[in-house]
Amino acid sequence: MADRDGSQEDAPFYRVSMPDGVVIAPVTTDGRIVLIRQYRQALGRETIEFPAGQVDPGEAPESAIARELYEETGYRCGSIDLVLDGELRLDREKARNYFFVGRDAELDPDFVADEPISPLLVEPRAFRQLISDGRFDHIVALPILLLASWKLGLEIA
Repeated sequence: MADRDGSQEDAPFYRVSMPDGVVIAPVTTDGRIVLIRQYRQALGRETIEFPAGQVDPGEAPESAIARELYEETGYRCGSIDLVLDGELRLDREKARNYFFVGRDAELDPDFVADEPISPLLVEPRAFRQLISDGRFDHIVALPILLLASWKLGLEIA
């Protein structure tokens, strides 16, 4: 119950401390969006998402997303731009999340996957359809699309 001043000093509070996170919307040189498919144990099913991961101790977010993108897909981007950073779950997490757009993504022909993650290349129209049909699972990352347009003048989807 809240006190008169709005504080909840006696209420139990739980915070999840976790590493900072990174997410990227990579776009190939021919305009396709690089997504990933992976099995998520918590959901008990395969999902479709943007490549993402965590920032390792001492690592810059830009380095972390380049690493995560390569580890998950085998793609490298010609440029990576930060479009937003901040906290996602203000009520329980103490982690900063960084949202990027990658341009001119190209597949390393010698890439060998180490993780059970499959890249999925989609045209912008097909990506919009995935979102509209509720088949794109990474909804918290969708502001990347709007911010890419506002900040970078890019129309990704």
